[in-house]
Parts: sequence; structure tokens; C-alpha cells
Amino acid sequence: MKRHFGVMAAALLLTAALTGCSGPAQTEGGAKAEAGKTEAAKTEAERAEEAGGSKTTDTAWPTKTLQLICPFAAGGDSDANARWAAQYLTKELGIDVVVVNTDGNGGAVGARAAKDAPNDGSTALISSSAFITNELSGAIDFGLDEFEFACICAENPGNIICVNKDLGIADFQGLIDYSKANPGKLKMAYNTGATTHAIALQILDAGVDATLVDAGGSSDRIAALLGGHVDVIINAYGSVKDYLASGDFVGLGLTGTSNAEHIPDYTCLKEQGFNVAFPTYFFIAFPKGTDPELPKKVSAAMKNIIENNEEYANAIRDAYMQSPTYFDGEEGRKLLDESREEIVKYTAQFQGK
Repeated sequence: MKRHFGVMAAALLLTAALTGCSGPAQTEGGAKAEAGKTEAAKTEAERAEEAGGSKTTDTAWPTKTLQLICPFAAGGDSDANARWAAQYLTKELGIDVVVVNTDGNGGAVGARAAKDAPNDGSTALISSSAFITNELSGAIDFGLDEFEFACICAENPGNIICVNKDLGIADFQGLIDYSKANPGKLKMAYNTGATTHAIALQILDAGVDATLVDAGGSSDRIAALLGGHVDVIINAYGSVKDYLASGDFVGLGLTGTSNAEHIPDYTCLKEQGFNVAFPTYFFIAFPKGTDPELPKKVSAAMKNIIENNEEYANAIRDAYMQSPTYFDGEEGRKLLDESREEIVKYTAQFQGK
């Protein structure tokens, strides 16, 4: 079952100061600090300690720093979700968690760097469903089985298909009609081996006549549409919302599997009756052979952040209209495997055959 967590109200303040004659008395400052800590703000480690501890949460992190390799450049939703994870995992785990952007080839360069990293707990991959298209396109010659999977820690509510206002198209059916009336004229931007590659192929299957143009990453595709070099782009809503608001771009529909809670002005293409839908999940995975307790520890920490941290929930909503989403290791792998099955039919196209 898919679990989206709403913002939880802050828990009751802890007001009882330590008293008694056995042991030293707690200082006034210490009592106030303890009283000011809410249940929602407690770290995963503190919760475990109160519950008597567990094997997973008792595992000390073996390195001082955890590097999250993000296989995309700064400026997009992949980078943003990586930085949110690093920010709040630093507090949860009590170690420095930092993002290292290792972009190239639609995410393949960073994925390989993470796979080949030491399995000592110092490095993990934080990637997206683009990993699947990397594999099917042949950009990487390995799959998720080469990692210790931790969890799905976020979901993009759906990319949005945009056209330049000067094209005069108002909806997706209009895009189909225009393309048929002007065969070979439209250019659609995508990023080879990334999620936009899969969505672009679905758009072609839905009846749009367009030439695919590898225009690079998110910001590159925006620049290409603004400059008139392409006619259609597929981007995260948060990256183009200002252009939609200004009227420079026209949004034709979202590419998620259901309508987005925080994007009421646009419906998903699947709801409109078009078979264009590919969910973008963000996940964390460690190099093969990493102590399995470490991915579990990260998963538990992310669960606590996603379920209880109001600041985090507000940040992802305001920037990318995301709702807090978490799936543990087993369920997360199942969802990604199902997504792979949805687009495996495009393997030849991914590989340029």
C-alpha cells in the first residue's frame, strides 16, 4: 500500500523534570531543554533508546561522514531531494551527511560511482527511477541487485509536459492534433537514459508526431524551450512553475499515476485518458556488501523524518509540490521492479535500435 504521510501535529511537551534523592539533580537549564523537546522532533536513536533499543538502531555508524551520491547536477528535484535527505539525516544519525553531485549520462556516471564505492558505510546512492532507464538503455550494466536497498524516501508528483505559449496549444489532445497536421515539425526534449526518455517514448506511443532531441538536464531543457530550440519539454513541476505562472509555458498534463495533491490546476494524463504515466521515486541504496544494518538504520531514520517532521513536509511541498512519501526496503524494491516492467518494452528504443 502506498503511504503518504500528512503533517503531524507537535506532540505534548515533556514537563517532568528528574527528581529524587538517588543520583545528582538535573540542572534548571537541562530540565528546560528536555521539556522543550517534542515527541515528533526526537531522533530515531532517541526513540529506540526509550523503547529499550534494537539491533538496527544500536548499530554505531562506522564512519564520521556519509556521502550521498546524487547522479544529477544541482538545480533539479533529484538534487533537492538529496539535500533534504542529507540535512535531516545529519540530525537523525548524528553524523555528517553530505551530497556529492556526480552527474553525467542521465545518471549512469553517479550510479556506477556509488556501486564501486567502498562498502564501509561511507557512501550511498540517492537516485530516482532514472536508474531503471539507465539500466534498460545500457548506460549501466548492472541493476538494483548490486546494491543494499534502504528505502524509497520521496516521490515526484509527476513531471509536467510543457509547450511554449507561441505554439498555441492548450491541451494534450491539441498537441496530438497539431503534430499530425504538421508532421515532422515538433521537437521534444528529453535526457537520454533518464525518466524523461521513458515518458517521451510514451508520448510518441500516445499519438504525438515529434522528433526527440537530447537537450540534457532540467535547466538545459528549460533554456531550450525558452530559446525556441525545442517545442515540448518534460520537467518536474517545481522547475517550471514560475514559467507556467507567467504564461511563458503552457502545461498540458502531469505524468504521475494519479492527480497530485498539491497541484490542483493540472490533471495527470492518465486521468485524461492517455497512457502516459511513469512514477518518479527517489531511493537510497548502499554498495553491495555494506553491513545490512546500515541501510535499515537509514530507512528507519527517513521514516521518522517523513512521518513526523513538519519542516521537511513544508519544504518539499513549497518547492516541488511533493507529499511526504516513504516505502521500506522490501516494498520500495517491489515498486521499482513494477515500474521497470512497465517500460521494459522500450529497451530497444532506449538503446537506439
